[in-house]
Amino acid sequence: MKITGRYEPTGATAAGGMGEIIECVDLHLQRRVIIKRLQVGVEERRLIDEQKALAKLRSKHVVQLYDIIELVDGKKRDKAIVIEFIEGENLDVASFKAGRKYLNVLWQIACGLRDIHEAGVIHRDIKPNNIRLDKEGVIKIIDFGLARSGDDAKTRSIIGTPIFMAPELWSDKTVSFDRSIDVYAFGATALALLSKNAPTELARQPPEAVPLATLSANLVGLQSDIVALIHACLRIDPAKRPHMADVQMLLARRLLENEHRALVVMDGQAHSLDRRNRKITLNAGTVGSLTIEYDGFDFKVSSASGAIFLNNTAAQVGGIVPGCCVITFGAGASRRFVTFDVSHPEVMP
Repeated sequence: MKITGRYEPTGATAAGGMGEIIECVDLHLQRRVIIKRLQVGVEERRLIDEQKALAKLRSKHVVQLYDIIELVDGKKRDKAIVIEFIEGENLDVASFKAGRKYLNVLWQIACGLRDIHEAGVIHRDIKPNNIRLDKEGVIKIIDFGLARSGDDAKTRSIIGTPIFMAPELWSDKTVSFDRSIDVYAFGATALALLSKNAPTELARQPPEAVPLATLSANLVGLQSDIVALIHACLRIDPAKRPHMADVQMLLARRLLENEHRALVVMDGQAHSLDRRNRKITLNAGTVGSLTIEYDGFDFKVSSASGAIFLNNTAAQVGGIVPGCCVITFGAGASRRFVTFDVSHPEVMP
């Protein structure tokens, strides 16, 4: 039986904590979709919150809202939403090992949360089971039933999943919260993806501060800056947690380590600087010389002598060479010019 004359059930259904999902085929567009309605006893506001949140969002890493419909069963009428069908599996606890794939997944989650926050939405239920990895390797954040807008972020009840709930949510009074609760949940998720054994401090209600040494023992194999980042996400004081845009940028920087390439052209001859050839010295005779080294992240001046300028700014040892730059040796009519261009690799799912 077609739903609203357009959606044909495939027979696949499932139930979650608050909602029931019905897999269908959209006969108009010939694509699979999910119809989601609330289970009996769950207040209608949950679906309205999800509808409002998804209506604001356009992100590669967030499930899409397609339609809003009404399901009719005799005299009973239920509101429902039609959302994107994502072929794949939800993330699971202890399903990753420290490495590039794990960092890429964290980066994608951070991208999705950045987009959610920039749209003025707080997800409020970030955890592995609400994050899906599709068949193309793309992360999608799902289940916005607890979502709130930034101007309506208050609660009088303890709702969420322990371990992933920020300390400020553990109160029997009305509490205001902001997007930093998603940042905290991101930090807890980063831990959960690697191990089933969460630090005891996180399991307390409310959770307590996790010492950096304890966290490091749970994140063996990760670079120290990533460990420090996750530690910052789990800070007790919401104001001290980083923004998701900053989290995303740091993860991207680490994922792009050793992926850059610079092309240097001097006297008509091209030279490359990359992870295989990390150092080059440009010698302009009596005018001066310049040595540039690639540290995996930036191209830096390691030595300079004479009158040398980078885009008209005097070269300084330790300074970063701009990505698109003209290096000038000397002054006046005897000046010599060298071009310096850096590729800009991107992180891909």
